Amino acid sequence: MTSETLGLRDRKRIETRQRLERCAVTLVMRDGLENATVDAISDLADVSPRTFFNYFDSKEDAILGLRDVEITDEAIAGHIAAHPDVDPVESIVRLIVTMLGTSIAEREVRATRLELVARHPQLMGRQFAQMTRMAERLTNAVGAILARDARFADADAPTAELMLAICGAAVRVAVMELAATHSDPDPELLQQRAVELVREVVQKLQ
Repeated sequence: MTSETLGLRDRKRIETRQRLERCAVTLVMRDGLENATVDAISDLADVSPRTFFNYFDSKEDAILGLRDVEITDEAIAGHIAAHPDVDPVESIVRLIVTMLGTSIAEREVRATRLELVARHPQLMGRQFAQMTRMAERLTNAVGAILARDARFADADAPTAELMLAICGAAVRVAVMELAATHSDPDPELLQQRAVELVREVVQKLQ
C-alpha cells in the first residue's frame, strides 16, 4: 500500500470526524441536547451509527469534539521542550487545555461549543471524565514538569496529583466563565484565565 493511499485514508477519516462534530453541534443548537441522538447525528452526517462509534463513544463526545490524546513519554518531553522557560502552573494548564482541545479549530465552532456548555454545563463532565481516565499519565506528566523547577525538586506523586487537580479545576472554571460571558473562546485566553485563577488562589492562601 502506498503512502499516498495512506494519506488519503487519513484525510478521509479526519473529514468524517469533523463532519460528525459539526453535525452534532448543529443538531444540539437546532433541536436541543435530548433530541440530538446518535442516529440523528449520523443521519445528518450521512454515515451509519456504526461508523459514528468508530470515532466517538457518545453523542456528548461528538458535541465537544473529544479525542483521545496519547500522553507518551515522548509527548511529555516534547511538551516540556516546547515550553522550557514556562512557569509550572502555566505549563500544566497548557497541557490540560491541549488534552481537552478539539480537532476542529475554527473559531465559530469553538464559540458554538462554548454556548452549548453554557446551556448544558453537564457536558463538561465528559471532558473531565477523560482526564480521570488518563489520570496516571497526566500525573506523570505533571511530575516531569514540576521536576524542572527547583521549588518542586522533591515533589512526589501526591504533590503532582494535587497540582493536576488545582489546575484542572481552574481550567473548568475558566471555561464556564467564558461560556457565561460569551467571550472569545480562543485557547490562549482560556489558558491565561486559568493561570490567573490558580495564582489568585495561591496568593490568598499565603
